[in-house]
Amino acid sequence: MIALIIYGSTKSGKSKGNGAGGAQGAKNGGNANKKSRGNVDRTFWNRICRLTRIVCPGTSSREASYIYLLTGLLVVRTLMSIWLADVNGKVVKAIVNKSFPEFLKRIFNLFLFAVPSSMINSGIDYIQKKLALMYRKRLTNHFHTAYLRNMHYYKICNLDNRIANPDQRLTQDAEKWSSSLSSLYINLVKPLLDMILFSKKLSELVGWEGPALTFAWYAFSGYIIRCISPAFGRLTAQEQRLEGEYRALHSDLLSHSEEVAFYNGHEWERQNIDSGFDKLYSHISFVLKKRFMMGIFDSMLVKYGAVMVGYTVVGLPVFGPKSAEYLAKFGNDQA
Repeated sequence: MIALIIYGSTKSGKSKGNGAGGAQGAKNGGNANKKSRGNVDRTFWNRICRLTRIVCPGTSSREASYIYLLTGLLVVRTLMSIWLADVNGKVVKAIVNKSFPEFLKRIFNLFLFAVPSSMINSGIDYIQKKLALMYRKRLTNHFHTAYLRNMHYYKICNLDNRIANPDQRLTQDAEKWSSSLSSLYINLVKPLLDMILFSKKLSELVGWEGPALTFAWYAFSGYIIRCISPAFGRLTAQEQRLEGEYRALHSDLLSHSEEVAFYNGHEWERQNIDSGFDKLYSHISFVLKKRFMMGIFDSMLVKYGAVMVGYTVVGLPVFGPKSAEYLAKFGNDQA
């Protein structure tokens, strides 16, 4: 996301130097950063789409073919997860019925499941990392072309101070953005597939009440978490900025080591570097405390709350309004 700033600046080419224009640009950039809270809003999605068109230029590109393959593997993994849940239930049933041949049969089915499941999981992980690498290559080539055209590199480093630490934005930030984009697709598609396919299977077993109760709980817990959650996106962006500033202090010391040694300025440089690290340390400690508090609420609502809702859904056929019909059917199956 930070790389988009470079794209906008190098495309416009409106560097005004270190005078009033540059100062005003830096001031406006600072105000924009203060107003931004890292929300997933229209601006966020516009930037995502703008950069996505760079890393995946078309539906027939190589990146798109990997996305199609990844989608197919996700569908197969979800279907296999449903099948695994059914086999696990039959294993428990065989144990309760004390049927040793049935137990061995189900265990053998689980063994057969391990081979394709391992291949699919490894394939999904490989394709995700391969996509991240391909995204990074296209993004890096695009920004290298813009950065080294019309002396933009010179203007950014010497005449315009609105973009700090361009080396970090072109290297570390580009790598993290590419990895995040490849993970974003899985994090969006997999839950959607799970909801559709698992809900279909669940509604066949316990009726529509089960999926409806599950969706209602996750909607409620998601709303609560959204209300109490801080802007982790903005905090992460601030952490990356402080990381870049801290690294830049060390780079400046190496670049000007001769002058520092000549003027005996090592004590001032030490204080300056320590101050930069203290800012980074304080910010990371603050984020860790926030994540600690959010982890408590997340476990209460999503982990343990979901378990309670799951047991409620499982108990619907026995304790729900259609319990007599279900128990009669279960008795016939047992007979």
